[in-house]
Amino acid sequence: MQRALRLTAGLGALALAAFALVGSTATASDTPPPTSVTIAGSLQSELGCPGDWDPGCAATHLTYDANDGVWQGTFDVPAGGYEYKAALNGGWDENYGVGAQRNGANIPLSLGTNRSVKFYYDHESHWITDNVSSTIAVAPGSFQSELGCSGDWDPSCLRSWLQDPDGDGVYTFTTTALPAGDYEAKVALDESWDVNYGKDGVPGGANIAFHVPTSGAKTKFSYDAASHVLTIQAGHQPDGNVVWDGLRHDSRDLLYRTPGGAVPAGTPVTLRFRTFHDDVTSVRLRLFDVNANAQRIVTMTRAASDVSCYQESLATESCDFWQATIQNPSPNNLWYRFIVSDGSRTAYYGDDTPALDEVVRAARKIPVAHRWAQRDCVTVEDELPIGRRDWRYDLAAAAAAAAVRRSRVGDRDVQHPGL
Repeated sequence: MQRALRLTAGLGALALAAFALVGSTATASDTPPPTSVTIAGSLQSELGCPGDWDPGCAATHLTYDANDGVWQGTFDVPAGGYEYKAALNGGWDENYGVGAQRNGANIPLSLGTNRSVKFYYDHESHWITDNVSSTIAVAPGSFQSELGCSGDWDPSCLRSWLQDPDGDGVYTFTTTALPAGDYEAKVALDESWDVNYGKDGVPGGANIAFHVPTSGAKTKFSYDAASHVLTIQAGHQPDGNVVWDGLRHDSRDLLYRTPGGAVPAGTPVTLRFRTFHDDVTSVRLRLFDVNANAQRIVTMTRAASDVSCYQESLATESCDFWQATIQNPSPNNLWYRFIVSDGSRTAYYGDDTPALDEVVRAARKIPVAHRWAQRDCVTVEDELPIGRRDWRYDLAAAAAAAAVRRSRVGDRDVQHPGL
């Protein structure tokens, strides 16, 4: 977020725009629970329906399992090649195909011999699949009763079903339903213990222990079908990924900048930046000094750790607050942005002010990246030396932007709203 901090001989003016990056929370399902789910496709006439592609045929309805939270059904299907989709509520208005996509492509099913096929539909994710086309992997463990299963260590309870809608071979399950505590888990295939994998992907191996740091912390289970390794990540941790939902700086909130409002020259100003707890490895403040026509990078320190995020939509999360105090003895105009790193990955937290984009565009004659001017103002890319990551950090461009603004008001030291 690039902000202008103007220091004057008197009260001065703080040219700051209110800005808060608030992450969106995805809902489990974007449509109401269905009254029925039909396996509709070219196999229906083989299963007792009067014809194929009939979303209203009860013979191929799936049954909702309240213990699992998943629609499922098993059918004896003759050998052959088929296609199907999941049709909801007896019609085609809402249907799902390949990749859990609404109105998506038909799902292929190829059988070399007559066999029993079990179909699954999860309305939370909209994934529709079968036990021939996909590996049916579940993460049974000591935590399942917290999810609503009738008991723990139940490989048939699909509330901890590991899913792979994109077909990349990595099956995942994410929950925020676990209380803080220590748990264990494994991977079991085909809803039984006949084939299971423990620590390091060893068949029948040891249980995999994991710790949930706070109640409601996001816990993600990832199973690699090739290596059979189950990875469990509870809460946030340095993993080469900056989670943008946790990033925040609000220049008009005293939690993030103290003191607020205009400040006299020489007044220390403390800037704070929020991240999810333990999500990143460093936060730096990029300051551009207009008087000196130079930038400097200030390393921020973690001032508070594992505390409230002070945001209602993040009530189940905990956050860290980073801070740095700057002080300038003479009137000046300081622009600032935040550089957030998690290992080799870096996120730039910047303002989407159209006026700034236009000025820099004119100064450099380079089109502004559309992503910069939209709601998602955090870009993530590989770590590069300071000054080479992005042309918007170029000193000449920043100086030109400041010069253009000064030329609009002469030599007066005034506030420029919206910067």
